[in-house]
Amino acid sequence: MRRTLVAVLVLLLMCGAVFAQNKNAAKPKKPKAPPVDCSTVDDVTLANNVSERIAAAPSLKGQAITATADGGVVTLTGKVKTGSNKGTATRVAKAVKCVKSVTNKLEVEMKTAPAAKKKSNKNM
Repeated sequence: MRRTLVAVLVLLLMCGAVFAQNKNAAKPKKPKAPPVDCSTVDDVTLANNVSERIAAAPSLKGQAITATADGGVVTLTGKVKTGSNKGTATRVAKAVKCVKSVTNKLEVEMKTAPAAKKKSNKNM
């Protein structure tokens, strides 16, 4: 009888330890950045924030992109290597706080194809 009681007690302790490990428990959330009062952000600061974000984007490093702002509307000008870089620049700019909209005037650099060699008519 005593062995049975000890075995049941040990079994209950083991089950309790297994169920105490809740793998679906909510993980602690990262603290949110304090809200930004967009009425205090001027156009120069906004353009600088967008330029910094674009410069930090790995796929946009080394690309000639200029950001200007007017009333929260950001205009991107310059040249990028691919069309996907143009879209990435727009998405990065839209993600900056206080940006109302983005006008993308970026130009995609055209890769020049090597000139085709002319066939000579010497053998005719």
